[in-house]
Amino acid sequence: MASIATLRDLTEALIESAREEGKLDRVTADIEDFFKQLSDTEDVRNILWSSTFDFQERKGIIEDIGQKKGYDKLTVNFLTVAIDLDKFKSLVKSEQTVVQKLRKASGKLRAEVIMATEPSESDLARIKSALSKAVGQDVEVTSKVDPGIIGGIITKVEDKVFDGSIKTQLERMRNVLTRS
Repeated sequence: MASIATLRDLTEALIESAREEGKLDRVTADIEDFFKQLSDTEDVRNILWSSTFDFQERKGIIEDIGQKKGYDKLTVNFLTVAIDLDKFKSLVKSEQTVVQKLRKASGKLRAEVIMATEPSESDLARIKSALSKAVGQDVEVTSKVDPGIIGGIITKVEDKVFDGSIKTQLERMRNVLTRS
């Protein structure tokens, strides 16, 4: 089916519908889970991606996944319309953008902090508080340990990276000294 609707239009319609029905958090979690399912199951991704399979077959797969995972009807409808309008490939390619729009609309951002050692709960709480204050939104914080950064912290908030690691600071000093 030909359509001039863009993926952006579909995403905005999903956000508005979910907001009106008070389901924005749920739909956001569904979409995040769906993308995880696609990355974990290559066969399903290939079938949904392929136009070799007709719309009804691909719609049936989406509905089966939605039923098995307990997705909201809005989520299932969004995914099936994306297939029907031949926007599914664009959806998969734009995963990060779509998820960021949904999170932003629901007032939640995701951040990852990378430290040389395992942070304590109080460290994570302080980081979460500081990040929430800095961006003016609630931030979900996950942590990762990378001894290679030596010390300090690297923070990734959505698509922005703030690198305060000792490793990076040492590399900057080395570059300054070698230019002199």
